[in-house]
Amino acid sequence: MSAHSPGRPTWVEIDLSAIAHNFGVARRSVGPDCALYPVIKANAYGLGAVPVARALVEAGAAGFCVAMVEEAIPLRAAGIDLPIVLLSGFIPGLEHQVLALELEPVVFDLEAARRLSRLREADAPLFPVHVKIDTGMGRVGCAPDELPAMVAALDQLPGLKLDSVLSHLARADEEAGIETTLGQARTLRAALDALGPRGQGLRLSLANSAGLLGTPLARLDWVRPGIVLYGASPFYPRRSWQDDGLRPVVRWLTHVLSVRDVPAGTPLGYGHEFVTTRPSRIALLPVGYADGYGRVLKGRAKILTHGRQASVVGRISMDLTLADVTDIPACRTGSRVTLLGADGAGFIGIEEMAGWMETIPYEVLCRLGPRMPRRHLFNID
Repeated sequence: MSAHSPGRPTWVEIDLSAIAHNFGVARRSVGPDCALYPVIKANAYGLGAVPVARALVEAGAAGFCVAMVEEAIPLRAAGIDLPIVLLSGFIPGLEHQVLALELEPVVFDLEAARRLSRLREADAPLFPVHVKIDTGMGRVGCAPDELPAMVAALDQLPGLKLDSVLSHLARADEEAGIETTLGQARTLRAALDALGPRGQGLRLSLANSAGLLGTPLARLDWVRPGIVLYGASPFYPRRSWQDDGLRPVVRWLTHVLSVRDVPAGTPLGYGHEFVTTRPSRIALLPVGYADGYGRVLKGRAKILTHGRQASVVGRISMDLTLADVTDIPACRTGSRVTLLGADGAGFIGIEEMAGWMETIPYEVLCRLGPRMPRRHLFNID
């Protein structure tokens, strides 16, 4: 059990051993010949990119994926020297940083590659880049039939080396999307085949978490596991973390600020949307929507304290939340409260909270507010 220490009484715990376990699930799914480049963009989905990256280096990551240049800066400063793929490219003006940080950008057009080439010193080692093609996502990337011309033009740019061709799956998490997923995999393979001998030695990447777990044809040479590492099934809501053999990663804790006894008929919170129907004990919790505990959770969410479940009542405020602990007499000022994770036999997972919030587990994690401390632990009990 985590001890409360001086400081803010609300924090997030991240189980690095669970992340390593989940990495192992991804590794076993793709086999030993496929490289894993974990996705640690958005500060490792809000959980802390540097400590998460260090744990994944130990677990056997071949490299990492981020979305933007600034996400790579703390990784390099912390001594993470594995390849870092820049999934969303870079805007003009950031070429010097891309080169200085030794990032491997995904390029969608030749102009970005030309800007890098112009800055690359003649005697420097070749700089790896990756080309993205649009096989059905409809966001970025050249058309598959444009790939030969793109590759030929890249080959003429001094200082650059094309490492791989990649694309992104649009419906791999959907049961009804299997034909789309298979079609995207075939399109990517056909695009490489169209390069003829030039395609030899180029790697292919397509699979995200859903693709690497559910579609063998999408695994190819390197994969980009994301949500699977952080303890949620990419197939939620039709599959859960237990179904995919994952371990929960996140525990979100707070402590009771005060407990009040109020009579029946007492309105609580903004708008008086909740009125007690019985004499009640109401706990005040120092957490709110500024921390990612969204207003949509009112009347839906549960909390755990002393191993028992209680309901969140009234509107959630920016910094405070109310819970009805009438049926938990042991609850008092200072009692520990679990918002996510295990408490005795009780458990609240990010998938369950995603259901309450009418969203996906990705957003639950990414909305965890930066003012809450992150505590990176091994084997949370």
